[in-house]
Amino acid sequence: MKNKAVKLLFMGALIASMSTMVVACDKSGQTTGGDAEVKSVADIDYANVFFDYKDQITEQKKAVKVVPEAAAISLSATDEKNATAVMVIAASDAADSENYYLGAMVAGNKIKFEGGIAQAESSVSGAIEVKDGVVEYAPATLNMKAITDEVITFTMADGAVYKVHTLPEKFPSFTLTGDGVADSDKGVYSFVTDKYLLRVNTEGDIVYYRDINCAGECMVENFAPQTAGDKQYYSIFVELNPQYRNAQGGFSSGYYIVMDENYVDKDGLTLFENDDANHTHGEGYLDQHEFVILGDNHYLLLSYTQMLVDNLPESVKGIDGGNTAYVWAGIIQEVKDGKVIGEICTADYPLLYESAVEKIDYANSTLDGVTVVVGQNEVQSYADGMMDYVHVNSIDYTMEDDGSADKILVSMRDQSAVYQFDMDTGAMEWILGGKASTLGGYDEYTTVRTDDNGTEFNALTFGQHFARYANKADDGTITGNPIISVFDNQTGTAPFIMAAEVPTKTRVFKGEIDAKAGMATLSDVIVGADLNALTGKYHNASHCGSVQYDSETSVTIGWGLHGVIDNIGAFAPEGTIGDIGFEDLRIGSIPIVTDYNAKDGNVTFELSGTRNAKMQSHEGFFSYRTYKTAY
Repeated sequence: MKNKAVKLLFMGALIASMSTMVVACDKSGQTTGGDAEVKSVADIDYANVFFDYKDQITEQKKAVKVVPEAAAISLSATDEKNATAVMVIAASDAADSENYYLGAMVAGNKIKFEGGIAQAESSVSGAIEVKDGVVEYAPATLNMKAITDEVITFTMADGAVYKVHTLPEKFPSFTLTGDGVADSDKGVYSFVTDKYLLRVNTEGDIVYYRDINCAGECMVENFAPQTAGDKQYYSIFVELNPQYRNAQGGFSSGYYIVMDENYVDKDGLTLFENDDANHTHGEGYLDQHEFVILGDNHYLLLSYTQMLVDNLPESVKGIDGGNTAYVWAGIIQEVKDGKVIGEICTADYPLLYESAVEKIDYANSTLDGVTVVVGQNEVQSYADGMMDYVHVNSIDYTMEDDGSADKILVSMRDQSAVYQFDMDTGAMEWILGGKASTLGGYDEYTTVRTDDNGTEFNALTFGQHFARYANKADDGTITGNPIISVFDNQTGTAPFIMAAEVPTKTRVFKGEIDAKAGMATLSDVIVGADLNALTGKYHNASHCGSVQYDSETSVTIGWGLHGVIDNIGAFAPEGTIGDIGFEDLRIGSIPIVTDYNAKDGNVTFELSGTRNAKMQSHEGFFSYRTYKTAY
């Protein structure tokens, strides 16, 4: 497996419990591989980490529903291609025995309704043919420009009457604007909001939806279309253990569901057990931020895992002034055919404790939880006691000739920096931004920011969420210097009423990385606030978000979350949340996705949403990311 040539010079004793692991590390910073040293920007310490969440995960998977219960009536429904969750479900009001809904729908697919149907009629198309008590019917496609709920009324042989709605009961309301996407840029946007998986094309048609509100209070995030080779997949994160979620959100512990091209659930993946001498552990949770399909049974996985580390550098003070701390470490794992072939753990890099910008109170880290303020309330949070010092929030890759991962591009929010690692050796090859940047040439794009300790540093990005290789070929290779795209949240404390200056100016950009010269050349910078006048919406994101530079006439920006607005906006009195140019900012003020024509300076597609009044949720109304794919 990868890293097999790296020999650990010191193996300390490790203790484990259900909720914490201890990492014992080589303090020399020297690692050898075969005849040569492994060179890195940071010293690499490889260590064993023992943990195993298999039993908890097994029980939690049983408890968290991802498919709703079918309504307890004789009428049933199935998709012609067996898409998961295409079924008849009951209304939220248990007393309502007349109205029912679909759990999922694929536009254009016929749905087979059965159970002794005598008569069927659509509010859109009129009478529907019934054969032998069965109806096979493709409902009308829903369109965001003017959503019309198609109601199909079924009269059963026993006289019962059921009305099945194609528009979900708690579906958000949407507003679609824009000048129209050019034929050369047409495609489909995929995202999730309020636990509805959605795929919407550039004409506004809802290509697919699925209701996963059956997951209850567990998070459902990061609905992504993924192409590997000639196969199409879809993936979605479902939370399993809310206790491991910090009070303000931001990371969680669960698993990923993989669907095939017909939206059929095929697999449910967690962090794999690893028997590598340098990274020995059992099954673990995955985090919502990233999940990459490289091919059939071939994945890049991301986990946030609790650790008690003992390799803090002398410049960083840990518990009782020593070198230990409780942290959330990021584990990046490559798995093929059920076997781990590579693993990188952020706890192996002492530099990252020092270069962290947020969640750096190592001395007061604890496993006992801490009291934190959420809105106007104080709450006890187990997860917040451990330092989320890296907060890996995106992973991209290039490929080796043998089809395995070569380089991996890693965005870390709490480092305010983007990193490139070599997956084979674990070497940290370059750093863009943050306290420890190895690249220069971008001073005109920086600002002076401070870390959680008040220490100033020259920041390119601040709290950025998302980075991708922008010049990667279809085979996963890059010719010449890598060009990356970044969604840079530039997180601040806005919005405030009468703000003299907007501290949050979310932007996106591309950067060409010349690692040998130590230079990064930025281009194609788009500042969200500059789009406000085009559509009247507020283009800022404190967290989450995504960007794709598909062409000069199509830059797709997913706007993620603005915590102040999206978490409390619906409950705030009118006029109490504002910013320059916006006297009233509440839910619906921020777009879900914008397709921007950078050549002409106009918006061709912009979708905004507002939460349904029937939806009661502690989570903010937002879209984690938006991905655009071709038809």
